[in-house]
Amino acid sequence: MEKSSPSPISLDNFWAYQVVVLADKVSRYTLEVVRTEADLNQSQWRVLAAVADRPGRSAAEVTAVTPMDKTIVSRAVASLIKNGLIERTSSQADKRIGALHMTKLGAQRYALISVKLADTLNTKVLNGASSAEFTDAVKHFSAYMTDLSPNA
Repeated sequence: MEKSSPSPISLDNFWAYQVVVLADKVSRYTLEVVRTEADLNQSQWRVLAAVADRPGRSAAEVTAVTPMDKTIVSRAVASLIKNGLIERTSSQADKRIGALHMTKLGAQRYALISVKLADTLNTKVLNGASSAEFTDAVKHFSAYMTDLSPNA
């Protein structure tokens, strides 16, 4: 019995490849904005954004919501504290856990970055399409891929 050869994947039409390319382009653009507007690196930006999204998060919670190792988060937190962009306050219940909050300077830098990113990535790139609908679709794909096993 003759085996048929698998159909080749055309990268131009393979959505999974195009998503990887898109993610890389968005990441590069974001890094350019973050460096230009606030002189931050990618990990510092991700921590700042996570804290802005939910003030009071611990470093462990930031690690859970960002695609970064806890060591990288720890270094980013330390540098953001040193540069006066965030502050850590000890938890009343457990002094080992610190709640992270943006400072006034951190909020100013975050605003500069987020406004520019929202203007470009939401307004110009989506060209009037619903950002919420697009985000919901991306979350759907992400959740599906999280549950997908390569051995299934």
